[in-house]
Amino acid sequence: METNYLAWFKAIDIALQTRKDCFQLLSSNVYEPLDILERHIKQNWDELRRLQSYNNDWGHPVLKQRIAARHGVKTAEILLTNGCTNATYLSIISQVKPGDAVICETPAYQPMWQTARLLGAKIKWLKRRPPHYRADPDELAGLVDKKTSLVILTNLHNPSGAHLCKKELADIARAVRRKNKKTRILMDEVFRDFAPDKPASTVDPIYISTGSLSKVYGLSHLKCGWILADKKTIDRISPYFVLSDGNGSRYLEAMSAVVFDHLDRYLSRSQDIVARNRKELVKAAGPLMKEGLISGDIPDQGCIWFPKVAGFRNADKLSELLAKRHKVYVVPGRFFGDAGRIRIGFGGESVTVSRNLEKFTSALRSEENHKTR
Repeated sequence: METNYLAWFKAIDIALQTRKDCFQLLSSNVYEPLDILERHIKQNWDELRRLQSYNNDWGHPVLKQRIAARHGVKTAEILLTNGCTNATYLSIISQVKPGDAVICETPAYQPMWQTARLLGAKIKWLKRRPPHYRADPDELAGLVDKKTSLVILTNLHNPSGAHLCKKELADIARAVRRKNKKTRILMDEVFRDFAPDKPASTVDPIYISTGSLSKVYGLSHLKCGWILADKKTIDRISPYFVLSDGNGSRYLEAMSAVVFDHLDRYLSRSQDIVARNRKELVKAAGPLMKEGLISGDIPDQGCIWFPKVAGFRNADKLSELLAKRHKVYVVPGRFFGDAGRIRIGFGGESVTVSRNLEKFTSALRSEENHKTR
């Protein structure tokens, strides 16, 4: 059984990419806005040619300026990266050394704690409990000690979609600083733009914020990620960026700069898609909840849901049955540390999401009937 989430996901993605007869609820992205991107590239072709003339050894300066203006930070407080996964990886390896203690939320996006463990850190777990999946500041403070170099959180929470507001971020920062003034908090904010907030790094300098144009905007292939932190921290991370990346793609960064100039248009599109799809999810899941087949709050923001399925302590079995018998694909919760749940992504085209949810509900009922016979 595959234990690495990204390896599992890539294998599934490769196997299904030419299949038209499957019902996928796997992706945590909004689907690609290729029509808008193509239009903006054509309309801004002269600017793109101009942007190609810039040196981008430490990230394209125009892209950094637009990110800075968007998020209310200085350009010196930005490091451009090859997507958010790269941003999170660089942030961790720059802060953690063998023998450190690292606190990670659970359920958790697996690559974050795996990276810390590979570096020789001892992992402590901060439980984010259903139904609200809060990050309790006092519970977190109780885990912090003199060896704690890093706390790793996500906002919106992956996999539940729960949102940490500004007050909660401030409370968490105070709780950690009270126990260890040297401990930093890495906040993966790849889903944050679904909520109308500022980056955690602008709430308190204890935070290192990471983000990208992938999940919310559907533009994973631009590989536009970033780290936001105070200049001292950016200077500490930069040598690791040079070792892993050298420098980014001037072409992709120029395209990303054009996207940032129109980012509200992309965000509006994504919000509309997710709002429509959430209605479809509520409509599909409501009867299942009433029947006691599935439970869990559907988040107000984002495009992922992490429900519990009745009768399955380990939802791996259910995931296998859904795929084998019904060609329905969901993410098993064990990859996030809660084997009794599944993660459902609903950021796709609305017609497709509606069709896939309809198939999911009929498949789930079918498996319930198999159990009771």
